[in-house]
Amino acid sequence: MHKSALVVFAATLLASAACGTIATAADAALTSVAGNWQTEPDGGAAGIVQVSVDAAGNLQGRIVGGSHPGLKDVHNPDPAATKLELRGQVILRNMKYDGDGHWSGGTIYRASNGKTYKCNVMLGAGGKLNVRGFIGFSLLGSTQEWTRYTGTSMDLPPVK
Repeated sequence: MHKSALVVFAATLLASAACGTIATAADAALTSVAGNWQTEPDGGAAGIVQVSVDAAGNLQGRIVGGSHPGLKDVHNPDPAATKLELRGQVILRNMKYDGDGHWSGGTIYRASNGKTYKCNVMLGAGGKLNVRGFIGFSLLGSTQEWTRYTGTSMDLPPVK
């Protein structure tokens, strides 16, 4: 092999390895967020939200459990939806991966008041998930800290 061909081969190999490392780091953030998360109590109820990641790295979150099984979506502005149970509803939508454990550009539905807000999500310290709902600007909102849920029952004790 010629010296110049060897240099090109080595450079290509190093570039491929570097890209693989970057992709692996991104994949680690993407896969670490997937799973069940327990929300903070809101409106007298706590929930378990199953967060999933699609092939493009976008997040979605669906209520799979909580402290009030059978609770209906009574505050939903759509009259037909008020008859539906909250369990099974998608509340976190279209969150685009920005890199470094941050997602933005999506929305979150707050069942306690029936409103949908813009949303940012960030993997926080200690493996927590910081979920910020806001109107207009991120400064005008509130953040919930979700905790990884490792229990087996999807029914939580009532909130006190």
